[in-house]
Amino acid sequence: MSISSHLAFVTDDNEINVRVAGALLKRLGWAIETFDNAITMLARLADVQPAVILLDISMPDMSGEVACERIRSRSDWKDIRVIAYTAHAMSEDADRFLSNGFDGILIKPITIASLTGAIGSPGQP
Repeated sequence: MSISSHLAFVTDDNEINVRVAGALLKRLGWAIETFDNAITMLARLADVQPAVILLDISMPDMSGEVACERIRSRSDWKDIRVIAYTAHAMSEDADRFLSNGFDGILIKPITIASLTGAIGSPGQP
């Protein structure tokens, strides 16, 4: 299955964070799908693979770190960019996220500039 170059997933258990990220992504030209938990998002990956996933670190059902580990364990999902979408801004947190398979970090609250810097435009690596 190929990656959909204009699709982004937003996975966060906070509805406001999902709305903000979704609205900004749409302004940048992305199609989006939203999820309030990692389990549902991982199940959706069996059917469609987005170019990028914004993945909240602190969720009740499964942490973003565990979800990222599951994504990285699958060779058919290796090209999906996974961005830690978090309020955890300490440098040791950032180092841990990057060493555990995340491609980048987006610190909440986000802006259009920080989002563009983290993921770029649809269709671009």
